Amino acid sequence: MNKLTVAEWAASLGMSKQAGYQAVKRCGIPVIDSAVDPEIATVLYRRGTRVRAGAKRQDLSATERPAASIVAPPIAVGQISYDEARRRREVAEASIAELKEAELRGDLVRRAVVEREFASRLVALRESLEVLADRLSAQVAAEADAGRCRQLLRDEHRLALAAFVERIDLDAATEESQEDDDGLA
Repeated sequence: MNKLTVAEWAASLGMSKQAGYQAVKRCGIPVIDSAVDPEIATVLYRRGTRVRAGAKRQDLSATERPAASIVAPPIAVGQISYDEARRRREVAEASIAELKEAELRGDLVRRAVVEREFASRLVALRESLEVLADRLSAQVAAEADAGRCRQLLRDEHRLALAAFVERIDLDAATEESQEDDDGLA
């Protein structure tokens, strides 16, 4: 079995030394004692490399094909073919493009923006509940009936929560009306 260095093998295919080493790594070409079997390396290289547009791949004739015993082992579990990897990449890129388009249309909003806005609304709610005691302390102190004190506190809590919900609903309604206005223009 004649062996060539990676540089010699790459030169025999018209590649640079660097391209040869990249092909060895990318295509899983076995290197033993800094040398490769040129037949196996060429088969693996052609199997793992796509044909460039406008180029014609030289197919191995039946006499040039290596015997079945020296063909590379099947792809291990977890590895996929080039065509499958390319198909998955194209599907992922199409999905990303659809998401970006939906975001530009206003159908989708980034999660970080929603979380930031909701957090600011919660901060406003917390602040309104924190000042509730300061606002009601004199009024509650004047009440002798515990039931009346409880009712005052419940009413104020209800008003604070209603204002919170109204701010959220108002923002949603404002966005919908802006979308309607944009649609009419």
